[in-house]
Amino acid sequence: MKDFNSRISIAGGYHSHENMPLEESPVFRDDARMNREAACTALEEAPLDQSRARWAASVLFLVDGIGFGTWAAMIPSVKQKFGLSESGLSIVLLAIVAGALISMSLVGRALSRYGSRTMLSWLAPGYAVALALIALAPGFGWLFGAAMIFGAFKGSLDVSVNAQAITIENAGKKPIMATFQALWSLGGLVAALLVGLALKQGVAAVVTTLAIAAVLLIAALASAGALAGGDASPTKRKRGFSLPNGRILRIGALAFLALFAEGVMMDWSAVYTRTVSGAEAWLAPLAYGMFSLSMATGRFLGDRVTARHGGLAVLRVSGLLTFIGLLLIIAVHQWPVTFLGLGFAGLGLANLVPVLLGAGGRAHEESIGQGVAMVSMIGYFGFLAGPPAIGGLSHWIGLPGAFGVVVVFALLLAVWGPGVLGRASVNSAAPSGSSSD
Repeated sequence: MKDFNSRISIAGGYHSHENMPLEESPVFRDDARMNREAACTALEEAPLDQSRARWAASVLFLVDGIGFGTWAAMIPSVKQKFGLSESGLSIVLLAIVAGALISMSLVGRALSRYGSRTMLSWLAPGYAVALALIALAPGFGWLFGAAMIFGAFKGSLDVSVNAQAITIENAGKKPIMATFQALWSLGGLVAALLVGLALKQGVAAVVTTLAIAAVLLIAALASAGALAGGDASPTKRKRGFSLPNGRILRIGALAFLALFAEGVMMDWSAVYTRTVSGAEAWLAPLAYGMFSLSMATGRFLGDRVTARHGGLAVLRVSGLLTFIGLLLIIAVHQWPVTFLGLGFAGLGLANLVPVLLGAGGRAHEESIGQGVAMVSMIGYFGFLAGPPAIGGLSHWIGLPGAFGVVVVFALLLAVWGPGVLGRASVNSAAPSGSSSD
């Protein structure tokens, strides 16, 4: 019965992850390494104060969202400052991709060894500093390097903060992932409003970004100590690289499609609204704000909707809403209609990430962190590779034509996605060693 309960459907169920107590850990031959890992494990296995941990994690989701939202809202200004074409901007976006994918390939094992609490105490402050580096870049080469550093911190922070969220969610035995993701979207909205108003008042882009980065650094340092421990597994070591299992790969494929669309909306919404839909310069960042507002709204409702209707229904409806929104964006080139389309797309994409990352964390046989890392690495490849891919494609067929790729992905999520996630859930529910059709 215990085995059955630990394998409830990953599309909407929850289970606990047991960790070996510190006193039962084997003695390491290297005393220095033993002391370091024992200290990290003791920190991770400290008693969980649910309310303090949830508050601290909420702050870090806001930090994550505001940081990336600041970058997304500043893209038109960066493009103008360095005189970049769409293809030139794609090179900068590709640097973020490279940094993120490198860090994501490493962070899963680090999370298993040290836990999300320890990792976030370093990653969240580093993320704020990396944002400041982008603002201070004096030339294109420096911008490329700063973008790669920012991407590395962004990728590893995303995985770590989602692992922390699943740890808190499992301890509380109720769905809260969508609420955390809503705070990330709310952070994007706050950033878009701050950047848009600052530009309207004539404040230099570098000043705005540095001020935001300073506030994020203080918030990250203040919240790290209250995070939840208990998700480190330093005694469970695997030799070499292991490929994701079939369930992780299927969930990851869906995450790729969803996050490809989300990344394109975030990085290109302001540019699209300015160059295609004819909005004024100060209005363009608010396009990203509109998208973030609708995502935050959808995610604040998401836990209740997912608990009532299940992940499969959420996936189907989400794909349809995204499809409708993107059709509006590419069919009518007027900024009010573009804003409306971004609203539909934001609602559609809002709860895909919470459903899929939660499923991935529960699909891994050994570690929440590694499950989240694997699905994140596959999915965030779409999130980060989507914007430069659309930029390169737009050089040949224009931005509206390039956005047609995202329309196709949205349709695949609505039609193909529920069946894929359903099969992954059935396979996960099967007892160990048994097969599933």
